[in-house]
Amino acid sequence: MNKSKLFLGLIPPFRGVKGGVFILLFALFFSSCNSSKEVGPETVGYDFYPLAVGDYRIYDVEEIKYLITGFDTSVYQLREIIIDSIPSNDQTIYLLRRDIRTNEMDAWESDSLWTVTRTSNYLSITENNIPFIKLTFPVKEGKEWDGNSLNSRSELSYYYQPVETNNIDSLSLDDHIRVIIEDIEENVTGVDLRSEVYAKGIGLVEKDYLTQKKCTSSDCGPDLGEVIAGRSLKQVLIEIGNEE
Repeated sequence: MNKSKLFLGLIPPFRGVKGGVFILLFALFFSSCNSSKEVGPETVGYDFYPLAVGDYRIYDVEEIKYLITGFDTSVYQLREIIIDSIPSNDQTIYLLRRDIRTNEMDAWESDSLWTVTRTSNYLSITENNIPFIKLTFPVKEGKEWDGNSLNSRSELSYYYQPVETNNIDSLSLDDHIRVIIEDIEENVTGVDLRSEVYAKGIGLVEKDYLTQKKCTSSDCGPDLGEVIAGRSLKQVLIEIGNEE
């Protein structure tokens, strides 16, 4: 078992036909070399979510559910582990089991089973039978896509943004990318701020969600503008490894 802890020259001119042919061949060779480099896994960004059976990630999680009657806060640990892979046409589907426990002293309990699929263009994760496109390739700052294009939900814009600070671990900023899922600042109806941070060679290292719905109808009375539903989720990676 492998595991690790994370604390967060100039070319002279050629004349005549032969020279022209040489230049053409040189250009084609140079272009071919560049093309090969551009489609490499690391250049494309596949390593922002490594996939191998036995890989696991453990997170500290704090989740708050906003209810009319008050707050419901849960603090626990989450383990995501790839338990199997299934060939499907020209793709491979990875089974991602999610286990939870209150703390390190407790035994893991199975919570749910998700699936992960990576194509040449995107990486999708099916959460509770709903597929979402989490990453698109190549990974590039500012790139935008519809995260709901594989399901029946309304269009939802995802886009890449650089990570502003490097307080997650010892990797450089170039090794991280932030995915903005929604960016609606607080207003009269609520707030919706969701983002995920991925690191090269590791995968998801941080998840930060805040959604709140406020009471806006005439029936609210003195509760007008009060939060009646929502969720806050902070998930931070603390350990990675492989059980194979």
